[in-house]
Formats: sequence, C-alpha cells, structure tokens
Amino acid sequence: MIRKLSHDELDTLLHTFEREQHFLYYSYLTNRRQHTVHYGQFTDGGELLGVLAYFTGLSFNAFSVYPVQESFRIQSMLPFMQQELQLPENAVGNFILTEEEMGLLAPQLTFVRPPKPLLLMKHTDREAMPSEDQQVMRLGAGDYERIESRLAALNTMAFSREELKYPFFGVMDEQELVAVGGYHVYTEDYVELGNIGTDASRRRQGLGRRICTELTRQGRAITPHVYLNVLEDNTAAVQLYRSLGYEVICKQYIAEFAI
Repeated sequence: MIRKLSHDELDTLLHTFEREQHFLYYSYLTNRRQHTVHYGQFTDGGELLGVLAYFTGLSFNAFSVYPVQESFRIQSMLPFMQQELQLPENAVGNFILTEEEMGLLAPQLTFVRPPKPLLLMKHTDREAMPSEDQQVMRLGAGDYERIESRLAALNTMAFSREELKYPFFGVMDEQELVAVGGYHVYTEDYVELGNIGTDASRRRQGLGRRICTELTRQGRAITPHVYLNVLEDNTAAVQLYRSLGYEVICKQYIAEFAI
C-alpha cells in the first residue's frame, strides 16, 4: 500500500534517525517540509517500509528517499508518484543517496547517467578560518536582482527564491556582483552553505575562499552544525574547504533517474 503521510507521521519519522545519516531527507522533514509531499510504502499489516518525498518549486524534479527496511521497493512507488504529481511521461528525477541507500536502491533504478560521488563536509575547526574580510559585504533586499542574475549565469539549479530570506554575501566591483554566496538552510538547528559562485572572469583570485569563509563564520555564529556538499572529483574545492576547517562526514551520490 502507498499513501501520503500525515504531519504526525512525519514528526514521528523525524525522531528515527540522525541528521548526518540522511542529510537531504532530514531537510525535507524540517526546513523544507512546507514545500514537500511525502508518500510511504506500507505492508498489508501497516508497517512502514520506506518513504519517497518530492520538493516543489525547483527547476528539476527533486526527490528524497528514506528506506526504512530492506524490503522497500522504490520502483513500485515511482509510477504512483508520477501520476500523483502529474509529471511528464519521460520525466527525470534527482536525489542524493548515501552509500548504503545506493547499494539498496541502485538495482531498482534506471540511471540517466552514472551517479556522481558527493561529499558531505562539516565545519569542525574554527581556528582554521582567516580573519574577517571587510571587502566581503552582506547583501540586502536591494541586491536580490543582482543575486538572482548572478546565480542564473552560474547555473546554480538548486537555488530557490525562498532562500533569499537567508543571508547572502558578495564581493562587488564597480556595482557589479562578481562573487556571491548564501545558504540552502540557515537555522539554529543547522546551516548548509550553498548558492556559491564567482564570475568566470574573476576566478582564481581567491574570491570563492573569501565568500566561503564569511558564510562559515556567520553560520558558526548561530550553530555549531555547519555543512556543505561538494562533488568528490572537485579536488580543488575539497582542498579549499579542508583548509577552512571542514572535514568529510560521509560519502553520498547525486543521481538522475528515470521516473
């Protein structure tokens, strides 16, 4: 049986796992809940086997999955979700899987392209951060158009306009926003850096490092739990984040699959 989960059921689920074990789905249960729908797969006796959730408002089909038991069958949920969400026949879904989830679900999925290894990193060393940089400025409502324009040029597909409620920081050059960064989540529970990029003509000048430093500093000001995701093969970025005091928490995979 497959059905939509109630708010009470989602509250109960929230207490069944640790944030770092299912980082994406945790966000769907907390900060992103008002924009998500969650469907559970149950046995005939009413035992929950797993959950597949969908996040609305992005330019791609963003899913998150939480397998509760090994008998969870995602391939039977996908046609159901496609019909419920009225997705096109050839729609492609996206989600992030842990290594354990990949082992369980990969045989059940048809990937559009090979999944990419993704590292979840957490900030653990405050002493590694450089001193405050006066040239990195906090952006305001008057800069929203510049922010959206820069992020569109950088093709940051995971950006949603709702994230403009979180702080954004940037470096300006003669009224042009040449480097920018913000957050996917910015709460006392945890912070996730995101929406970070530098104009192509200004790269390799240390602007990304300066933006990430300030984002990390502001995140650590409200919570000790500051995270970011980075592709494993982006070795320069991984090295940068390590130099700022981040360490790898777990390996994940970002995957595109046929719904």
